Amino acid sequence: MPNIIGKVVFFSVLAMLVAGTAWPASAGQRVVYTLAVIPSAPPVTLHKRWTPYVERLSRETGAEFRLKHYEKMAEFERDIWNGVPDFIFSSPTQVVVAHKSHGYIPLVRSGKEVAVGLYVPADSPIRSIDDLAGKKVSFVGNKNLCSVYVRHLLGKQKNKLSFTNEYAGSSRNVIINVIRGRSDAGAVFVPELERESEDTRKQLREILMTPEIAPHPLSAHPRVPRTVRERVKQATFAMAATQEGAELLKSLMLGGAIAAEYEKDYQSLELIDVKGLTNWGE
Repeated sequence: MPNIIGKVVFFSVLAMLVAGTAWPASAGQRVVYTLAVIPSAPPVTLHKRWTPYVERLSRETGAEFRLKHYEKMAEFERDIWNGVPDFIFSSPTQVVVAHKSHGYIPLVRSGKEVAVGLYVPADSPIRSIDDLAGKKVSFVGNKNLCSVYVRHLLGKQKNKLSFTNEYAGSSRNVIINVIRGRSDAGAVFVPELERESEDTRKQLREILMTPEIAPHPLSAHPRVPRTVRERVKQATFAMAATQEGAELLKSLMLGGAIAAEYEKDYQSLELIDVKGLTNWGE
């Protein structure tokens, strides 16, 4: 009889694992999931920005969510590479690595796709990408999506370009560097430039516009039960349907939240040598 009971328990657990069902928690105990956020701002800022969202997820899904902050991008990327966080909010290029290494599944993203523009001073003699050979190009940082994407495209030029990278730290600094002649060109997300004054925009001229790409997604490790992943999606969509929730999601770069799909939204980015361009995890 004990052997029969043991076999029943074994196959029951096996069936739960195959179905993606979490081991049941003891009475009154909720499963705790970590949500790691890309360190695009100081931890204190990210904590303040993300805490309302995490608290609402905890209330509305029946699970408990805890934020995981990082001082450095390399720490965040190492955790992704090792499959540590249950949920991650990352750049599109980072989710490609996360998906290929541990099968992370994009759940939701902003409904507005983004493009990156490469700009020069309005009166610059530079007319095409080929004119950037030997010049200085300003980017926000080595690991930012706009930097990775544009450097990937420039590296695919028929005539190999050799130029100097300058990392300015913010989109605003990139724009200022180009206008003041500290850099010959600079790459920023189009929405970042659109926030600038008309006078500022008139001082720049576009020489390259990337195809639009899906923005940062919220993704889940496949060990998270399918039911929990679905509840997270539905809770996020419910927030987006209210004025307060919509404003909250907009502050998290999840405005107009829609379902994210890896194959449709991010698989094409597998062509980018993310690790080679960013010194991944360093």
